Amino acid sequence: MFRTPPSKEIQLLLAGLLIGLAAGFFLGTAKGGGAAEPDTAELEQRALAYVKENFLLPRGFTGRVVNTSPYGSSLYRLDVEILRAGEVLEVTPVYVTRDGEILVLQLVNMSQPLPREEPRRVEVSQDDDPAIGPEDAPVVIVEFSDYQCPYCRKFAMETLDRILEEYRGRVRFVYRDFPLESIHAYALKAAEAANCAGEQGRYFEYHDLLFERQEDWSSRGEAAFLEYAQQLGLDAESFSSCLSSGKYEEEVRKDLQDGMRAGVRGTPAFFINGIPLSGAQPFEAFKAIIDAELARKGVER
Repeated sequence: MFRTPPSKEIQLLLAGLLIGLAAGFFLGTAKGGGAAEPDTAELEQRALAYVKENFLLPRGFTGRVVNTSPYGSSLYRLDVEILRAGEVLEVTPVYVTRDGEILVLQLVNMSQPLPREEPRRVEVSQDDDPAIGPEDAPVVIVEFSDYQCPYCRKFAMETLDRILEEYRGRVRFVYRDFPLESIHAYALKAAEAANCAGEQGRYFEYHDLLFERQEDWSSRGEAAFLEYAQQLGLDAESFSSCLSSGKYEEEVRKDLQDGMRAGVRGTPAFFINGIPLSGAQPFEAFKAIIDAELARKGVER
């Protein structure tokens, strides 16, 4: 077995080898249905010949069967080594029916549940950023977003309210900024404007308005931001002073740096209890993770 965990490359090689073996045995026996049971040497030769003939292992890799033994009343177990430069990278068992017609890639003990892989989680701070939902909610969604990003708009306009409605009281949503200034000229200032609106207790109303009118201010620039503040009934003088001072630029850039440290490279990017989810995914993608997290914490869906 591996002395260290197998690399992605080796895992793919193994997958290719096993799929190839399965196809080779099935296709190789379909023509001669009813043939006599092959001996173990023949099984081994056919398996390795198929791998070689179909180039399932790239140059430098070789495979060999190191042991074949009966397994129960109807199977053989073949232990297959995969080598590179003479070094054994993996030894994996495969199972073949005694007539050589069917390859079984994995045996499952039905008296035991299948092991479930714990999803990868990333430590992401909520910071002190704007949020909706109770602080003690069992599921926390942290979004890194760009107000000028059309995919972020899609999530904000089509999915966010549905999540908050369906999981009312069980989900906390935290909005953090990730302005992509190289392609979105006004994204940074829009994020600052939303924070200025937040000073007057209207952050998410301004958040919604920025996404609703994204095309408008993306073409007109900062002149639109004061108009939106006035439309929401904010104190225009206070808002204008806040925005022109650059008061929240450092805060927005801190979000950006935190996102990059968490592995964010594009928007929108989400972390659901630390589980990464990228892009404007449909509601069902969020639901699957949220439901699993609620079940893990023993909370009714």
